[in-house]
Amino acid sequence: MFQDSGSGGDRREFLDLLLSWDRGFKDHHLGATVRYTQDSKKQTVNIGTDIKNGVARRNQGLAGRVTYNWNYRYFFDFNFGYTGSENFATGHQYGFFPAFSAAWNIAEEPIIKNNLKWMNMFKVRYSHGKVGNDNMNDRFPYLYTIQDWYRDGDNNRDLAGYNWGTAAYSNYYKGIHYSQVASPYITWEVATKDDLGIDLSLFNDKFSATIDYFYEKRTGIYMTRQFLPLITGLESQPRANVGAVRSRGFDGHFSLKEKIGNVDMTIRGNMTYSKNEVLDRDEENKVYPYQYERGYRVDQEKGLIALGLFKDYDDIRNSPKQTEWGVVQPGDIKYKDVNGDGVINDGDRVAIGATRRPNLVYGIGASVAWNGFDFNVHFQGAGKSTFPIYGKCVFAFRENDWGNIMKGMLEDRWVDSETAEKLGIQANENPNAPYPRLTYGVNGNNEQGSTFWLRNGRYVRLKNVDIGYTLPKNITNKLHFNNIRIFVAGSNLITWSSFKLWDPESTQPRGEEYPLTKSITMGLTVNL
Repeated sequence: MFQDSGSGGDRREFLDLLLSWDRGFKDHHLGATVRYTQDSKKQTVNIGTDIKNGVARRNQGLAGRVTYNWNYRYFFDFNFGYTGSENFATGHQYGFFPAFSAAWNIAEEPIIKNNLKWMNMFKVRYSHGKVGNDNMNDRFPYLYTIQDWYRDGDNNRDLAGYNWGTAAYSNYYKGIHYSQVASPYITWEVATKDDLGIDLSLFNDKFSATIDYFYEKRTGIYMTRQFLPLITGLESQPRANVGAVRSRGFDGHFSLKEKIGNVDMTIRGNMTYSKNEVLDRDEENKVYPYQYERGYRVDQEKGLIALGLFKDYDDIRNSPKQTEWGVVQPGDIKYKDVNGDGVINDGDRVAIGATRRPNLVYGIGASVAWNGFDFNVHFQGAGKSTFPIYGKCVFAFRENDWGNIMKGMLEDRWVDSETAEKLGIQANENPNAPYPRLTYGVNGNNEQGSTFWLRNGRYVRLKNVDIGYTLPKNITNKLHFNNIRIFVAGSNLITWSSFKLWDPESTQPRGEEYPLTKSITMGLTVNL
């Protein structure tokens, strides 16, 4: 038994028993492992208001693995986990999660080994398995929670009461109520994963590469049920294992090493592309199919489709009615009537762009060394992402703060000729201007989430550059040192992106974060 004390009085106890066996018989190699684990993690909480999280989190598991390969040519592997969590009700605490894999190293076949000696490894592999998750962010979801009302003296109001009837606040009562209903059948979220991959090593390991195609289906995702109407009288919606998400994509990296005379060169790169889709989600009924989250990506951006800016009052009169968020004027954003009902409102919100999380990330780098000089460079990039921009840094004179006046927000804004004459600036009545009519305070119409404020998160960045020179050994030995290197290093030197206002990698919508820091460092490394 071991104990590990953490900060704030937190404590973790765990038990780990391992039994392993490995044996080779000529061309046959067999191994087996069995492991039993149990752990308990205690967390310091306010016992008066957070009693559930004060109970130790306990897990118990039995895992096993059997491996076999024949002459390092054919590989088979089976493993399993039988795991229990005290976070679930009796009868739903344990889950069985098996997995297997198989691989074939084609390079070890005699016909390849004898005739294609430049092929060091060519392995094709496949794996299939399941993993479970019991971290629901809720303690004991199979138990209900009752809460009493209490007085918020700072704000002079009562909290945690309940409503009875149809009126929102006229029938408000003090007293105990269900703050969370019980969900007795909650159990493990399960992810089923498949992977098909290739490992290559060629020309005496000068070129190596790994490529994987992966597919994952996560079922039983723990989430709040949304289909129950408020008329049921529940003050908290029940939760259940009702979500499902599918993810798939590919991942790969390569490395190429070459020596030409006294020059050593290395080129390396990596790329990951993935895309997910919500297969099932408990949602309330929608009027239009495109309003559901099913069928779209997780955290898919949704909003209105902008058609530019209103040119004049005739344009406003001849367009679908657009008064949901206030009276519009020339220079305000014009939206598309998606459902064709002649009115612009929330029913016209659709999936726009992608997600803030890039579906594509990649990097490429190179290293060169010659006669003591070395040069290293690395580029990183991302794509297939979009993000909205808003807030006081985008909507001028908003939130009672000045905010930042970003470049282009004034000269590129729509300005009618009358206002331009009064201000002594140039008029700009371009219906495709990147910023709408200037207003003070809230402008409900222009601040709606839409394609007008959607930006492309694609970028390529010169992440690191390092140039150095290592003094010859005869000089360093005379100075009684083992190694002396002088270098100049830079990071975040150049970013190529269509988005110029702030760092596109952050995908933050408000632009209030500390800007990305460029740095250039000169240094001396000495080893004794």
